[in-house]
Amino acid sequence: MRDHSHPAVAFHAVALVAAARSALNAARQIGDRRAGRDASEQEPVGSARADLGELWAELGAHVVRLRLRVVTGVPESPAAALAQAFEDRTLLDDLGRTVGVIHQKLLSLYPAVGEVVVEEARRLAVEARRRAVADAYDVGLAAFVARVSDLRDALRDTLGEGV
Repeated sequence: MRDHSHPAVAFHAVALVAAARSALNAARQIGDRRAGRDASEQEPVGSARADLGELWAELGAHVVRLRLRVVTGVPESPAAALAQAFEDRTLLDDLGRTVGVIHQKLLSLYPAVGEVVVEEARRLAVEARRRAVADAYDVGLAAFVARVSDLRDALRDTLGEGV
């Protein structure tokens, strides 16, 4: 009988999930291109604001998960540590995509939205993507999460309480 706590089992599961995520992302990008959606285009203000409202909620979910990660630390089991590291990197990758889209939407609202908020969104998107592939992704994670939370607050302040 196979030992399900062996790290190789976790590795195979992680590889399968990574492949499925890559395929899903590729399918979404192809669908966007076929639908004529181009992230580099200026959007109507109403559409960008509505999308930012949804992205604001999504960003909040990422912040909660990252805060929990900071508190829980690394599991003792090698298989659990591998799974946790994969989940952390997946979360950081998702966060990078979300904040990248937020940055694009904020550009559609510029100059009504302050330059500082737009630039911080760009920097956080880059840092989240860098952390997702870094060896020491969790170094300074608490401070990074605080910056993401601050961006979320700035979005609420910029877009109004109705977000």
